Amino acid sequence: MKMTKGERLVAEMMGDIPAYGYPVLTEQHPFLRKVIAFMKSKAEWNGTVTELLWVLLDTYTPPNTAAKLLRKYSLELYEEHGIGISFSRTCRKRIVTLRSDLPCQ
Repeated sequence: MKMTKGERLVAEMMGDIPAYGYPVLTEQHPFLRKVIAFMKSKAEWNGTVTELLWVLLDTYTPPNTAAKLLRKYSLELYEEHGIGISFSRTCRKRIVTLRSDLPCQ
């Protein structure tokens, strides 16, 4: 039986591992690992979540899931990796700002 996208997201959020091998929404999610690696060489980045996914070459993670992961694990990303995350809105866009408090390598 194939899961719908909504059923898959609910299963991931509840911590269930679907039989299809999708990553669970945790701090070990591949999207967050890509964000950490990306910010090691940057001091700051601004843009939409869709633009961030494009920059990271992430074609798997849907934009709404990426935004949920950034919001849910913003404290962990800051405490463990020095990456600050803030969200703002313009008339037409939701902007994500990533700031690295650690020196660039």
